[in-house]
Amino acid sequence: MHDNSVTPNLYPSKTNMLYQIDITIARTSKHDRVFFYYTGHGDQVTCRHNTEPDLKDEAILTYTGKRIIDNVLKEHLVDPLPRGAKLFALWDCCHSHTVLDLEHYNCNASPWRAPFKVLSGLARKTKSLGKRLSASLLRDSSGSRSSTKDDSQPVIRSSTFDSTHLPELCRVSSPDSYVPTCTADCPMTLPDMQVKANVVSLSACRDNESAYDDNATGETVTKFFIEYLESHPKASYQDLLSYIQEKVDAITYRRTKKPTGDISHYSPRLQKLSENEVEGEGRHEFEHHDHNADDNDTSTLSSQQPSYSSHYRLDMSQVVDL
Repeated sequence: MHDNSVTPNLYPSKTNMLYQIDITIARTSKHDRVFFYYTGHGDQVTCRHNTEPDLKDEAILTYTGKRIIDNVLKEHLVDPLPRGAKLFALWDCCHSHTVLDLEHYNCNASPWRAPFKVLSGLARKTKSLGKRLSASLLRDSSGSRSSTKDDSQPVIRSSTFDSTHLPELCRVSSPDSYVPTCTADCPMTLPDMQVKANVVSLSACRDNESAYDDNATGETVTKFFIEYLESHPKASYQDLLSYIQEKVDAITYRRTKKPTGDISHYSPRLQKLSENEVEGEGRHEFEHHDHNADDNDTSTLSSQQPSYSSHYRLDMSQVVDL
């Protein structure tokens, strides 16, 4: 990007991008809504801090090729948001599903099953814990009692618990006290119990996938997102995702079907920037790297699955809140 009409402080370098994010978030107050949009190159790099289940950090790239990894994006874009604020982020790039490191990334794939299951996960744990503690009390009381027919005085009993014999406890003082691995059974959290900002992220693909455009038709995930919400302003999260997935599937079909005739314009995959690149603001030099021989490359070439991640599990039947 070198446009004389754009001032240097707005060039999308790492420093400028983080600075503009910081300004925007610093001005965000309770009840404000922020829409963040990124289109460009996404990447994965080896995680150096043991916080990723797949041992990879997701990242976006600046115009110089420098990476901004997910931890940094979350630190600048998500963590400073006040409670009550809302952020919707759209990522039209590769490897972008967990690019904000949000807690819920697997449970937003299907509609919420039943309204009475609000916080059911925490309630189940609390109820089960209560039953087990009651059973422990009864066992302790009956085990310490020795009475005969001649007992005429009441017996005062006390129970002492050895915590090493109790079941594993979990804190349930607030919805954020216990954060399990995200599964399809994650509980919903009611708005008045949410202690963080409401953050929703929509990615063009999963972390191990590449995002593709159709250059012949001009079709992109961004275009699908806009056209559906323009024609369906009250669309649900599920409806929007289903529409984008249907359109992306059509691109995938055209991209993966066996070509006929002149195949010189077909490319088996999008070229990704490798970890062997030399990075620096104002320069971007490439070392030769064969992605097909990269043992760390887990990209799925035959599929592309747009996905949501969020601070709190989404009710997929609710209207998209921008």
